[in-house]
Amino acid sequence: MKFQSILRLVVLLSTFACVAFAQNQPAPQAPPTPVELTVPAGFQATVFASGIAGGRLMAVAPDGTIYIAKQGAGEVVALPDKNKDGKADEVIVVAKGLTRPHSVAFHKGYLYVATNPTIVRLKYANGKVEGAPEKFIDLPVSTTSHWTRTIAWGKDNRLYVSIGSSCNVCEEADDRRTTIMVYNEDGSGGKPFAKGLRNTIGIDFDPKSGKLWGGDMGQDGLGAEKPGDEINLLEAGKHYGFPYFVGDNEPNSLLKDAKGSMKAEQCTPPAFQLDAHSSPIDLRFYTGKQFPSAYRGAMFLVLHGSNNNRPQKIGYKVVRIVMKNGKPVGTEDFATGWLKDNQFNGRPAGLITGADGALYISDDNKGFIYRVSYGKK
Repeated sequence: MKFQSILRLVVLLSTFACVAFAQNQPAPQAPPTPVELTVPAGFQATVFASGIAGGRLMAVAPDGTIYIAKQGAGEVVALPDKNKDGKADEVIVVAKGLTRPHSVAFHKGYLYVATNPTIVRLKYANGKVEGAPEKFIDLPVSTTSHWTRTIAWGKDNRLYVSIGSSCNVCEEADDRRTTIMVYNEDGSGGKPFAKGLRNTIGIDFDPKSGKLWGGDMGQDGLGAEKPGDEINLLEAGKHYGFPYFVGDNEPNSLLKDAKGSMKAEQCTPPAFQLDAHSSPIDLRFYTGKQFPSAYRGAMFLVLHGSNNNRPQKIGYKVVRIVMKNGKPVGTEDFATGWLKDNQFNGRPAGLITGADGALYISDDNKGFIYRVSYGKK
């Protein structure tokens, strides 16, 4: 009897422990759901891929496959669509163990990946990425602010690299920061191409003019309405003001005890000012032929969205930049739906024109890649 009583007690306690354990466990998280994007008449938005958490900037391989950097996972993945049905067939990991990979680019038989401490490259041949990443260029390391590194190959066969500041407002000890650096094709000869850029993440060359453009994030600490984020025409040897000036070359009141100095006339004001804290992430020119003529060659910009800098959130959308005489004069909503009633359900991050002429948009918050096509394609 004594043994049976003890046995019943053990069973009772075990049952109680299991119930208590189950009650203390968080409920299973439902998988994220895509948003219904609003796009202009004649366009349609569908989900190309899911499960790409932390997916940032993308590139199209010579065979038409889309590659994307997954910053949180430390991976680069390929998303083939061999049957061309507008949906990725599978997710193929081609590189892993990287530190915060952010952008990717193809050039002459290599896939280049911009990580936080380095740019690495992997061999690409016959539609496949092979081998282990090899270090190509060392970069400044960021453990907190502005860790992204963006790369773009110019028609001059030089590599352009965007490197943001290490702080909100400060003068940098490393002259590679707050610049667009440019390197020779073999990775040598690195030097600043443009300076005074707080955090220019998205950069791209205009396919018509060959000029380099970028979207720059303004600093925090000056309120909800200023300074505006920026679109800049990035030209060799020019300084764009940071940290000495904000906005239209207004002196920066947050910069204290500056050792250096610049005059306003020495700095290039933004080509266009965006709303403050809208957070431009990727800037790309549409290079396909599927869209109507008004959109061909157009500049598109991802606004990642404001955080706690504004009580009423803004951004969380993709806009087309309206140009006049080669200069940006306004924005036009192209893909919206991530933000509703001051709550967001996803954050757009990267853009790329696919081999099929559709525009692909990554969502680094919910892990989707959306495909925006025109007509029935």
